[in-house]
This record gives sequence, C-alpha cells and structure tokens, in this order.
Amino acid sequence: MHVKITLLQGLKDLPNTTHIGLKRMGGLENKPFIDAMQRKYDESEAEDRASELCSLWEEFLRDPNWHPFKVITVNGKSQRVIDENEEKLKGLKRNYGEEVYKAVATALTEINDYNPSGAYVTTELWNFSEGRRSTLKEGVLSLLEMWDMHKRRRNM
Repeated sequence: MHVKITLLQGLKDLPNTTHIGLKRMGGLENKPFIDAMQRKYDESEAEDRASELCSLWEEFLRDPNWHPFKVITVNGKSQRVIDENEEKLKGLKRNYGEEVYKAVATALTEINDYNPSGAYVTTELWNFSEGRRSTLKEGVLSLLEMWDMHKRRRNM
C-alpha cells in the first residue's frame, strides 16, 4: 500500500499526458456546465455562471443529509442506484440538460462506489484509455516510460 501512496503522490505533480494518471473520483467535470451555460448566456457570463452552478452541485455532493439514492433488487441482490425522481436531480436535468445531469450522476456514482461513508472526492490511479481503475503495475510501468523518455530527451 505504501508504494501506491508514493506513486499517487508522485503522479499528482506530473501532467496527465499518458494513458495512466490520477482521476478525482466524485469530482465534477466542469465542461458540461460550461456548455449548458453557453447555450443560455454570452461567453463572458457563461463561465461565471457555470462555475457558480458547478460549485453549488459540489456542495450538494458533499452534503451528508442529501440521499439521492434508492435501493432496488436485481437478481435477488440489493443495489443502491440514483433516484432519477429526486427533486434536485429532476430540476437539474430539466433546467440544464442531460449532459449536466450525467456529470452529477457520474460523480454521485463514483462517490458511492469509492467512498460511500465519507461522501468526498478521492484520488485513484486511473487507466484513461480503458476507462477503468489502473493496476499498480500499470502505474509503475507508465512512470518508468515517462522517465525513460525524459532521459532520452536530455541526452539528445
């Protein structure tokens, strides 16, 4: 576990230029918010409005009293899923569109999957090209590849 923590700390200072990097699980992607606001406001106002809306939803995501989930049974097993009829989420989808809703739903799902008790963002080693959690081996190999490329550039 110590190797993974060290790897995560080292990767956070590097640019995400490879297929392996760090992903903030439960963090909101701001692009859907910007796109939605650009449909409603001019460019200068859209960014400010998107930032405000994104911040508001980040607060909702951290609120331990907000429970936008329901429990369903699938093949005899209980599963926690997002309740699409929850009022805040319905209003979000209605007012700002499917992409903003999906960004919030993705963050909720990640928080539920990676840190359900804390309801806060965690950092994971992530394989961006395959859209999944990366193995420690993949992370180390990626770091070694970056180091090797850096070494070759310096020697030229």
